[in-house]
Amino acid sequence: MAINSIWVFAQTSGGAPTTGTLELLTKARSLSSNVSAFIGGDASAVAGVLGEYGATKVYATGDLAGKLPGPAVSAAMKAVIDGGDSPSVVMFPQNYEGRDVMARLSVKLNRTVITNNTDIADSSDGVVATTPIFGGNTLVNTAFTGEGPHLVSFRPKSFAAESASGAAASVVAASVPDTGATGAARVTAVHVEE
Repeated sequence: MAINSIWVFAQTSGGAPTTGTLELLTKARSLSSNVSAFIGGDASAVAGVLGEYGATKVYATGDLAGKLPGPAVSAAMKAVIDGGDSPSVVMFPQNYEGRDVMARLSVKLNRTVITNNTDIADSSDGVVATTPIFGGNTLVNTAFTGEGPHLVSFRPKSFAAESASGAAASVVAASVPDTGATGAARVTAVHVEE
């Protein structure tokens, strides 16, 4: 068995964790009792719900002040890993922000990624991700062979989000190191198409 601890890249919308975040936490807690969420922003308002779905700890960058999440969150994740708290697996949602953070973290850690998955298992072969191909007619199981942390992303609705009635997760500050010119871009406006 290769999974000791799992991080889930957590996202919020409208002040609450996204469904994708809760789905990933549900799956993560089935693989490990040591599950942490990692959020780009303030986690104080969502720590209770994240804990309810399985997170025991939430790493939070604090307010990003309009910075793009990709550079900031990946840099904060790497800083925590360099500080000695390294997970076996980091799970990401298969969306723009999840792929951006995962790709940047992959480069920073020099680790491979497996994307577009629908399942993950801890087997005698190590951490194995399941990916549908050919329109879902064939499932491919791919095992990570290098050292962790293993970076893996999942399609929406791959797992059912189920409450574990857990206690509120503790919140730990994860400061964002200087990202130089990479972190200079800012979000100045958001438009929601209706």
